[in-house]
Amino acid sequence: MSKLQDALDQIKDPTVADAKTEFAQLINEGKASSDAFIKSSAEQLEQWTIDVHTGKMGQEEFDNLLSSQTILAKNFVASQALAAQERAEKLTIKTAELAATKIIPLLLLAI
Repeated sequence: MSKLQDALDQIKDPTVADAKTEFAQLINEGKASSDAFIKSSAEQLEQWTIDVHTGKMGQEEFDNLLSSQTILAKNFVASQALAAQERAEKLTIKTAELAATKIIPLLLLAI
């Protein structure tokens, strides 16, 4: 089992089950991407989630990193051709939003 899955398993709230599944799928899709930015973004978000789970990172540091990464992602998405924009947005910005609104707050409660 991956460290990310270990972290997500700490979240017991059944109302976010779909968000946990979608988050894990988006991270995996992003890590499998041939685009360097998307792959790097997914890997960073995965590591930051693990760091929150293990107590190496708090909410404020996570929020600051995520805010910076979201700005970079929006610039990246805007630079893509229209067909690639939707995919890039899903694999960067949507994943970050899921982490910020559903995953990390509940993960911090589980610690």
